[in-house]
Amino acid sequence: MIQYISAQKDLNCNINLPIFACESYLKCKSNSYGWFESTNYVIPFVIQKKFTFKWLTFTNKPLDKQSNLSNLEQKEFLQEIISYLKKNKICDFIHKAQAYVVFDAVPDCSDSIEYGTYKLNVNRTDNEIMMNCHSKHRNNIRKALRDGIQIKETDNITLTYNLIRRTLERTNSVFYPSMEYLTNLKKWLPDNVKFFIAEKLGVVQGVSVLVFDNFSGYYMYGGSNSSPSPGSLNLLQFEIFKFLRDKGIHQYDFVGARINVQKGSKYEGIQRFKIRFGAKTHKGYTFRVVIRPLKFLLFKLSTKVYGIITGNKYHDVIDQVKKEVNTSQ
Repeated sequence: MIQYISAQKDLNCNINLPIFACESYLKCKSNSYGWFESTNYVIPFVIQKKFTFKWLTFTNKPLDKQSNLSNLEQKEFLQEIISYLKKNKICDFIHKAQAYVVFDAVPDCSDSIEYGTYKLNVNRTDNEIMMNCHSKHRNNIRKALRDGIQIKETDNITLTYNLIRRTLERTNSVFYPSMEYLTNLKKWLPDNVKFFIAEKLGVVQGVSVLVFDNFSGYYMYGGSNSSPSPGSLNLLQFEIFKFLRDKGIHQYDFVGARINVQKGSKYEGIQRFKIRFGAKTHKGYTFRVVIRPLKFLLFKLSTKVYGIITGNKYHDVIDQVKKEVNTSQ
């Protein structure tokens, strides 16, 4: 039996929760949040609403309260949750989780794709971190150091937001964080969030939003000006690795990796940038579940119309990947 634990109730769980399962993070995303708990698992979620649409998003994969439980048991746990959501009419659909969430198993009734992320061990000396990088990354980092690029922390939320938004708008993407969300991160997670900038002669070249806990650091968002100084973004990542290591955090998660990307696509370039730091691919799945098909169809149509009006493009990752797979077959 699963238990639905809303924001008004206390989670009585004896495991050390990662940052994305903690109430302080969930509050950054929505006023409506909670956890589903069973004997073996707990999973956090947020519920968001726009106009007439309501969707639930998991902010972490199922957390094992014991050890060495099977993927089948995880699947059964998720399927129980879906049954509960349908019976109690809590949402219209379960949205794809954010890029840092990689599931080991998915429910049978879901639309799913292979998905992953890149993880890097940063528990190394400066030289070991450097030598673990691809030679092109090493050369870029050294050039940035010679050119006087400085890596600094900033509390300037507006600057951070604008750089990330403009970067993603250059690729016609709508997937940039809101000012409210970035403000909430600073408000509710003051000890677990850092905004870093790369600067040359007082001009900001790039920015990175880092969320971290005792387990790992997460590269949540990044942005740059239209023509960043060569190596500045490489050095920005290199200094973040050192920051985490010095705090005793051993892992860095680059957040999000499509499996089998198309050659020449923007995703290939993004993922090449991450891999060349020596990161290893962690594979799994991501999924969505449509509970009310008509509402979900209207939601997708409205997002497309919004994209046309704003000049940005909305790409459902699951639909996009499935289309690419079908085209290649």
